[in-house]
Amino acid sequence: MKPDVILTADLGAGSLRAAAIGLDGRTHAIARRALTIAAPHPGWAEADPAGWWDALAATFAEVLAAADVAPRAIALTAMTRSQVLLDASGEVLRPAILWRDIRAAEAAREAARWVPVANPATGINAFHTLARLAWLNANDPDVFARTAAVLEPKDALNLALTGVLAADGVTAARFDDLAPAADAPDWIGRALSLLDHPRRMPWEIVGTVTARSAPFDRLAGLPVFGGAMDTWAGAVGSGAVEAGIAYDVAGTSEAVGLVTASPARVDGLVPMPWTETAHQLGGPTQAGADAARWAFDLLRLRGTLEDAVAAAGSLAPSAGLPMFIPYLAGERAPVWRSDVRGVIAGLSREHGPAEAMFAVIEGVAGAVADIVRTAEASGTTARAIAISGGGALSDAWCQIKADVTGLPVVRPREVETGLVGSAAAAAFGLGAFPTLAAASAAMNAPERTFTPRAAFAELFAARAEARLFLKVFALSMKVGE
Repeated sequence: MKPDVILTADLGAGSLRAAAIGLDGRTHAIARRALTIAAPHPGWAEADPAGWWDALAATFAEVLAAADVAPRAIALTAMTRSQVLLDASGEVLRPAILWRDIRAAEAAREAARWVPVANPATGINAFHTLARLAWLNANDPDVFARTAAVLEPKDALNLALTGVLAADGVTAARFDDLAPAADAPDWIGRALSLLDHPRRMPWEIVGTVTARSAPFDRLAGLPVFGGAMDTWAGAVGSGAVEAGIAYDVAGTSEAVGLVTASPARVDGLVPMPWTETAHQLGGPTQAGADAARWAFDLLRLRGTLEDAVAAAGSLAPSAGLPMFIPYLAGERAPVWRSDVRGVIAGLSREHGPAEAMFAVIEGVAGAVADIVRTAEASGTTARAIAISGGGALSDAWCQIKADVTGLPVVRPREVETGLVGSAAAAAFGLGAFPTLAAASAAMNAPERTFTPRAAFAELFAARAEARLFLKVFALSMKVGE
C-alpha cells in the first residue's frame, strides 16, 4: 500500500523546496529549484510570480516521480511581506515586490499619516503592504487603478491551484490594526479594500486542485489547505504550538515569539492567532547568523563559520568576556528602530577571535531573550524555546541561548521545519490528528534539549543587566537611516 503523504512546498526569495511528507513526518522525496531576484533599481527586489508557479510544477513533478506515494493534500508556506498584484481576471499586473525591497520608505511616511498605528510592530514601514501600495499610487497610478487584489506569494499560488482567492488568518492578522483617519484620501480606502480577503486558518481548506497543467492534472480534486507564512510553519514544525512555548527560527536573522493562551497585545510585538486554541506575540530581529558572518569576515578567520562559533561556545563563560549589542543594521522587534547601531564593550588585549565571537553569539541570544521577556508582559510565562532553522544545528549556540534566556532550548529531529509545519497543518485539517499540537509532535519529535547551566546562572544574569545599559546607550545614539 502506498504511504499517505502531504505535498508541501516552501517558497523563499532565492529558491522553492517541495517535498512529500508522510503522516509520521518522514520525508519520502524532496526537490529544489533556484529562483531569480531582479533589482532594476537600487534598493528594489522583485520576482515574476510565473517563475514560482513553474518551480512549483517542476518540483512537484520531481517529487511524484521519485516516490511511490498517495498524496492526500497540498499545503504551502512562503516568504511574507511580499506582494502579488492581480487584476479583476486574476492576471498578474507586474513583478511581485519582495520583502527586502525598500523603495517605499518615503511612501510609508505618507501612508502612516493617514493610517496611524500605535504599536510600532504593526505600524507602516517600507516593508508594509500599504506602503508599497502608496508607492504604486504615486509612481504607477495606472497599475494601481487596475489592481483588484493584493496577495501574499503563498496565497497567489493557492489561487492558481484552486481558483479560490483567500488569505490565511495568521498572516492577514497584521492588517487588523489598520484604521484610516476620517479625512484620509480616497486611495487609502481603496488600498485597504485590496487587502480584504476571505480568511482560512492554515489547517482549513481553501479549495481543491482545479489547475489543468502538468503535474497538477494528476492531483485534481486534492484539497489545498490555507498554509501560512514561513515563520509560522517553521515555528509550528518545531513544536511551538502550546501556551508557554517560545520559538526561535534561527536563520540569517531570528524570528522569535511566545505562544499565549489568549489574544494579547504588547507594544513592539506582532499579535497573531496561532493554533486552534492559542495565539502568539513575536517578531523578527535584524541579526542572527548574519551577525556571526560579519564577525567571521571582519576577523578574517580561517576554517568555517561553524568552527568559529563552536570555538566560541567552548570558552568558559566569565565576567571578563566582551559584550555585544547586535544592532548592526538597526533592530526590528521589539525596538523597531532603523537608526540604531551595534555596540561592543569590554575588549582587552587578552581577547582573541573566540572571545569576540562569543560576544556576538551571546548578543544574538540576548536579542532572542529581549523578545521573549517582552512577550511575557502578556501574562504568559515562557517555559521552553523550540528552536529551528540553520542556526539550530550549532550545539554551541543552542547552549548559549539556553544560558542567556534561562530556558531549555529544544531542538527537533528536523531543524528545517517549514515543510514539516505545513504538512502538520494539513494532517490536522484532514483529521489524522486530534490537535495541531499532536500533529506537530508526531511529525517532528524533539531530538535534544539544551538546559541552562546552573553553575553560570548568576553570571549570565549579571551580564544581562550590564547588556541592558549597553542597549540604552545604543538606543541613545541615533546614527541616521
